[in-house]
Amino acid sequence: MFKNKSANLIAVYGIFVFLGLLFYFLVLNPLSVYDVDDWLYIYELRKPIPMIHAWNPTRVFPETFMPIVSYFGVLVINPLIENYYYSLSAAHGLFASILFTLYFVMFVLLFYKRKLASAKRSVVYGAVFVFLHFFSHIYRGHDNPSVLYSINLTCFYFYTLSAIINASLVMYLMSYDGLKKWFVRSSLLNKLIVVIWMYFALNSNLYSSVVLATYIGTDFFINLMKDCKTKKFNLRTYLAENKLNLVVIVWWLAVNLIEVMGGRAGSIHGNLMANLPQTILFGIASLVVKNICILTFEIVILLKWHKMHAKKLNINAQKFLMYIGFQMLYLVLLSAYVEKSYIIKSEVILCSFFYIFLAEILCLNSLIKVNEKNKRLPLILLGALAFLLIHPGRMIIPYNFSGIPYNQCEALFNDVLEQFKEAQEKGDNELVVELPKFDSDDNWPLCDFIGERYSEALYRHKVIDSYIKVSDVVFSEEKSREFITGQ
Repeated sequence: MFKNKSANLIAVYGIFVFLGLLFYFLVLNPLSVYDVDDWLYIYELRKPIPMIHAWNPTRVFPETFMPIVSYFGVLVINPLIENYYYSLSAAHGLFASILFTLYFVMFVLLFYKRKLASAKRSVVYGAVFVFLHFFSHIYRGHDNPSVLYSINLTCFYFYTLSAIINASLVMYLMSYDGLKKWFVRSSLLNKLIVVIWMYFALNSNLYSSVVLATYIGTDFFINLMKDCKTKKFNLRTYLAENKLNLVVIVWWLAVNLIEVMGGRAGSIHGNLMANLPQTILFGIASLVVKNICILTFEIVILLKWHKMHAKKLNINAQKFLMYIGFQMLYLVLLSAYVEKSYIIKSEVILCSFFYIFLAEILCLNSLIKVNEKNKRLPLILLGALAFLLIHPGRMIIPYNFSGIPYNQCEALFNDVLEQFKEAQEKGDNELVVELPKFDSDDNWPLCDFIGERYSEALYRHKVIDSYIKVSDVVFSEEKSREFITGQ
């Protein structure tokens, strides 16, 4: 399958992507531990199994790996750099870089292993794939919400990384042309790895696991359509031939059922029918509201491909329409019930854009095979760079709810840590913590109960010698001016 030169080229691509991601997550835009949720999940370990009636029964992947990665930062990185706060950011940045590298390399391997393109051209497509993720929402020179953006570290794990492990698995299975063919051709060790991978992918987040579910479900549905067209449909035979797909679908439905029985789902009282019209509009907007150059590129590619195929949809085009259609239907219904604005969150948009970006590059590849002049079409994307000249500055929004620079997040934490250290030196076992004041009723994102979470995290991570109870939290406008507004 792999020639030495091709394998080396793809390996070099993977190394460059990994190093670029490391630079992004460790230098340009580090991941901040900032709000009350972040400070809970960096230390709260859960059983790595679905737990019925828990607050988040099936969010096994994010709630397992977020604290584990945090402990890695504390135990391995912090002793080397002696900076507790940045050691957490570095650990999460390293983990994110590994998962995103897997995602971006899996895209290249899909094209090469399926013989859709040469190794060289697959790597070029991979570069386009990376570009689309970082520049799809560039509309000015500062504070752009890329599809890799999350409003905090918790959402980054709960949604973004959860989507990435699902999408990576989809591309891996696509490289074998489906779950059934993968199962036949894979070794026992490979099967074990993929089952574990699938376990965490399905037990991650309902908004993310639908990426895998729609791929498997579409294959299941396409096979049903084929059997029905031949007029030789037999239910028993069909289920026997598609039993692997059926197992995954039932597994995913069970995850949905267990999640519905959880505490968070029970606290939601959304009116699905009342929210549905606006959620549909939001869903449509989530697909088309992007950088005008990237949208133009997509329209040109799809129109030229459609014309080349005499305005007929082949089986692959039908599959991708089903991937996107089934997924959007599920996301619209879920968002209408939970919160209609969720469908336009960048973390959720990533799920839809994955299939769209993959489809448009597949179309581009088909166009180039017919006419080499179509290699110039990606030049349209370079127009997106021009938007960086409009009021240039900090290009990407930082990973925290307040949108403040990373150094301000770190300075705020260091101030909190200093308060704990002073109490420890005095021998106090209780502390009143002073924090910035926000306009929200509960002082979100730094609510009053964040004091308890600071204490737990610092004690469990051995930053302080003994547990110091936070008896009260005082919200100060002076702290806001010092660490948040800078005024």
